[in-house]
Amino acid sequence: MTFKIYTLGCKVNAYESQALKERLLKQGYTESTSKEADIYFVNTCAVTSEAERKDLQKVRSISNQFPNKPILVMGCSSQIHKEKYLEIPGVKAVVGNSRKECLEKYLHEKGKDFVEKDSRHFTYADTPTHIGEKNVRGYVKIQDGCDNFCSYCVVPFTRGNSRCREHTSILEEAKSLIEQGIKELVIGGIDAGCYQDPNDSSYRLTSLLKDMLHLSDKPYRIRVSSIEASQIDEEYVKLFAQHNDVLCPHFHLPLQSGSEKILKEMNRKYALSQFEEKVNLIRSYIPDVAFSSDVIAGFPGESEVEFRETYEFCKKIGFMRIHAFPYSERPFTRAAILKDSVPMRVRMDRVKELISLSEENEKRYRSSLKGKEALVLIEYKNKKGLFEGYSENYLRFEIDSKENLLNQFVKLNID
Repeated sequence: MTFKIYTLGCKVNAYESQALKERLLKQGYTESTSKEADIYFVNTCAVTSEAERKDLQKVRSISNQFPNKPILVMGCSSQIHKEKYLEIPGVKAVVGNSRKECLEKYLHEKGKDFVEKDSRHFTYADTPTHIGEKNVRGYVKIQDGCDNFCSYCVVPFTRGNSRCREHTSILEEAKSLIEQGIKELVIGGIDAGCYQDPNDSSYRLTSLLKDMLHLSDKPYRIRVSSIEASQIDEEYVKLFAQHNDVLCPHFHLPLQSGSEKILKEMNRKYALSQFEEKVNLIRSYIPDVAFSSDVIAGFPGESEVEFRETYEFCKKIGFMRIHAFPYSERPFTRAAILKDSVPMRVRMDRVKELISLSEENEKRYRSSLKGKEALVLIEYKNKKGLFEGYSENYLRFEIDSKENLLNQFVKLNID
């Protein structure tokens, strides 16, 4: 039997879909090379209303094109809005965000609704992968769920309580990926910075990274996908400074807002002065470090003055890349009932400003590295016939070469 998996949303979803794919192949299923398949799996996202619209659109599209084929729905949107999927013809089962490690068994179960009602008390589902992204980069999930309850975020209600994976399982998967040829390990989760081994509370993210430094004699590097500035301490920063040949000098620090008032409304757990202190600490050890961030534009009550504060703070920090998003009302969240909604047109205009600033910051950051070396991991050959990849500080480069550079580290001078 053939299968097709459609994944929407974050890297964690992509990781879980990859684990499902590997299990299906091991059980004798074949991945379809066309749009048609015997079974369809849709892994959904609920981070914004637009994301959920695309989820439903994808499931309905499959249902309309292939009316006699079973569809299994999983993920964040189905966890909170299962009824919308259950009413679509062809949906065989809705599983939500639990039982991901055995999703395929629901093809043979009676009934359609397998969504756990209590999404705050999930156990960790260990679903390791063995093949990385593009056979170059491998995502390694170390944690799931969140206990932070930021007022705009629905994730604590879709992915449940924060829970972590045993470090021995993580190290085993990471080593296996490197042996399969993966050159970059991306360490992540929903709130990866809170990591601690479930059997040893003293074993934290820094401990894990230390153990990942010597997994293989083959060349590889490690990138941490995202971490809250409040979770960073000096020991963590020193480790990156001492092992910059393996640990990428790129810190993705979610900011969300550069206004103290809006941060408080968002229930973010830091002040801007504390955020800046962590940035300065990192720069004191790693002068050429790259910073990127997430910023929400148009949170309820955000005035033009408060947006300007955000803009200027992002400019001051010098994020070389800003992932800017318009605020999206989400069910179950405190922000959804706040007054003074910002018009969507204004939200989008502010997003455009932040993206423009991001482009300016990246140019400025690139210029600061002129004359220095970059180690670029080549991922693919683009339509222009150039080899393309990312440096250790997450800058994209194109390289013209007659040699086949795919899946290789290439050292070059930044001009």
